[in-house]
Amino acid sequence: MQDDQRLTPLPKTTDLKEVNGEYQMGYPAFYDEDAVEGRRSIRQYFDIVYKRLPLILALTILATAMAAFYMYRLPNQYSATTQMVIEPRKQKSASKDSININFGNDANYYNTQLQLLQSADLMREVVIATGLYQDPNLFKEEERGIGSAFRSIFSSQKSESATVTSLPVISETASSDENSETPPLTPEQESRASNYAALLGGTLQVQQQQGTNIVRVTVTNKNPTLAAKVADGVARVFIKQDEERELMGARQVKEDLENSIEKLRETIAEKESQLIVEMRDSNLPLQEKGQDLLASRLQSMSESWQKALEGRRQLEARYNAAVQANSRGEGMNIPDLYENKIFQDTMRLNTERKAKLQDTIRKIEEQIQDAESERAELLVRYTPEYSKVKEKEEKIASLKTNKEKTEREVSQIIERDQNKIEKDAVGGALVALKSQLDSARKQEAQSLASYDREAATANIQGQAQMRLTTLKQEIDTSRSLLDSYTQQLKERELAIASGRPDNIKIATSAVESSSPIGPQRGRNILVAFFISLGAGIGLAFLMDYLDDSVKSSDDIGRQLGLPTLALIPHHNIADRRKLSLMPKNGNGLASATAMITLEDRHSPMAEAYRHLRTSLLFSSAGKPPQTILVTSSQPSEGKTTTAINTAITLAQSDADVVIIDCDLRRPRLHTYFEMENTQGLTNYLSGERNTENLIKNCKGLPKLKVITSGPIPPNPAELLSSDEMKNLLKFLRGKYKHVIIDSPPAISFTDAAILSTLVDGVVLVAMAGKSSMHLMRRFKQRLGNIGARIYGVVLNGVKSNSVEYDYYGSGYYDYYGKSSADDATPYIEEAATIHDTKG
Repeated sequence: MQDDQRLTPLPKTTDLKEVNGEYQMGYPAFYDEDAVEGRRSIRQYFDIVYKRLPLILALTILATAMAAFYMYRLPNQYSATTQMVIEPRKQKSASKDSININFGNDANYYNTQLQLLQSADLMREVVIATGLYQDPNLFKEEERGIGSAFRSIFSSQKSESATVTSLPVISETASSDENSETPPLTPEQESRASNYAALLGGTLQVQQQQGTNIVRVTVTNKNPTLAAKVADGVARVFIKQDEERELMGARQVKEDLENSIEKLRETIAEKESQLIVEMRDSNLPLQEKGQDLLASRLQSMSESWQKALEGRRQLEARYNAAVQANSRGEGMNIPDLYENKIFQDTMRLNTERKAKLQDTIRKIEEQIQDAESERAELLVRYTPEYSKVKEKEEKIASLKTNKEKTEREVSQIIERDQNKIEKDAVGGALVALKSQLDSARKQEAQSLASYDREAATANIQGQAQMRLTTLKQEIDTSRSLLDSYTQQLKERELAIASGRPDNIKIATSAVESSSPIGPQRGRNILVAFFISLGAGIGLAFLMDYLDDSVKSSDDIGRQLGLPTLALIPHHNIADRRKLSLMPKNGNGLASATAMITLEDRHSPMAEAYRHLRTSLLFSSAGKPPQTILVTSSQPSEGKTTTAINTAITLAQSDADVVIIDCDLRRPRLHTYFEMENTQGLTNYLSGERNTENLIKNCKGLPKLKVITSGPIPPNPAELLSSDEMKNLLKFLRGKYKHVIIDSPPAISFTDAAILSTLVDGVVLVAMAGKSSMHLMRRFKQRLGNIGARIYGVVLNGVKSNSVEYDYYGSGYYDYYGKSSADDATPYIEEAATIHDTKG
């Protein structure tokens, strides 16, 4: 058992690094073998919804009830439909043999008519034609605004408009005689007519039946009479406006055509007179052939001028390049330089002179080589001090001096000749280029002058010819346009003579409806139900996402990298009923819970604490931990209860255990064990060496000793960090097998951090659904920085809706419930009593 390292935590020097915003997995989830990191099961999603089911139901019921109340407050809506037949205009022909063509598939025409039927101006004309603008209270309910409509939901009075069955005021005169002149409207009536048109326009629907020329005009309103009246009014006013548009357009087009024809005749007469004058004054011989000859001569002169221009540009570029190269000292790089005869002769003489001097130098080098060969032959037979050897060396030195002098003379001659050659040759080349450039410029100017004279003559004659051609084309175009306008004028005259258009008719007039068509109350209420239900579920998941609390052992393993030592179940109904029957002290049910392993050993909580005992005993290699600190990150997470039950379970395993109340700010240990707290830890740490009242016995458990906190001091942190505290723990280590220490919350005070450096390890207590993962992570990091060791986490308050609850919850009770059916086998505590009773 001592070699089992499975539950051994990581060394203290191992730091937990963050990966993607989370801590690396240092330990597996202790009980959650099927948990997959970053993935949730269907049961977990169901738990999220079930946890906030009251909120979801409340939101759904409230929203659905409000939607239902609002829908049933709305008045009934009635619709009336007028059917119209809309066909494209048929062409009227004067000849009885001509064919009438009806373009029935013109989509643009039908789309235009449908848009005109839905225009705001048409609805305004309907309001005026039917006299609806005369009633100021016709749409009073709709004009109150959204705020008034919302307040009407909670109003006890029914909407007056919902009970309207007939039109309050409609001008009978206006409806009977649509051709009568409408009297001028006042500004108030104009505004009212526009508002009524906007309101009625929102209830108008225009739809063409598929594959037919029938168009349905439908008006929806809470007043069936008004709906039918407006639907018929839209159809009649539209037909009237269409007739006006057709006749007005024809007359306007006829007038425009007559004006255009008159202007075209005047233009044609004027252009013909101008053409006669131009032909007389142009004086163009042979016309087409003369133009060809002129164009040929102009083309020849243009080519000659372009050739001279190109030659001048090339010479000018070469000259400018030579001047720039000479100014930079690069005259020898001029391309034209090597074509200069002076440069070629000079270079030839210079080359011959160089060759003679190089022959002289070569002869001197041969003499030097002969002398060195003779000197080498003498050195074979004689020493360097020999007189002939020295003579040879002097001769070699003289020849080398001669060679160097000759080479310097050659260099000077070459350099002098080179400078002279460059100066004379470059000057000559520039002069030659300048002369050629002047000649090319003169030739270019002569060619350009000849071309300009010929072009001026051609331009004058070409302009005259162009004017004649343009006049002829304008006359032809005007005559063609005159014929077209004349034909269109005859067609418009025929269209006006044919009378009103008959392509738009009313097929069926609107009838007042006796049954409402809306609102769709059931559908809208069902939609509101599903939307509110989805919003409630979404809110539940949002709240779960924002919840930073610990929910399961998987969260502890994934976020903190720590093992879960034990899962302490939440009190179910059976636990509460059983604990309520136990003797209570001043803390009531809390005291019974703190002593659960002593008072009710067969409860799921007691079994969970015994599991915690087993986890602690195997939490370190070699031997079980001796001094254990029990703390939590926040208050009210069950650290004191965990410390007491841990000490009790260790004592029940026949080990000497002492529990110390180091919570010197809010001590509770003496309350649970029903002890006096006038003497305790603070007395010893303050200087008292009498330990008679320091260690107290626990009733009913002789193996467990208790050290209460004593009076609350003003400086708890200083006392806990003192040498007396270290000496006390050293003394208790030698006397007891296990020392359990209860401390204040770790985040609020530094006491836990101080004590963590004095013990073997720390047990961190968390409350499911309450403890902040962020605070626990900070506390773990703080302990890691000071070198403390954390054994793991005890998760309190595991609810019945958690998957992990089955370990200690229903499964535990099912097992013990079946075993308790065997009444013949008593518990071991009852065996002695039964034996004594039976003798």
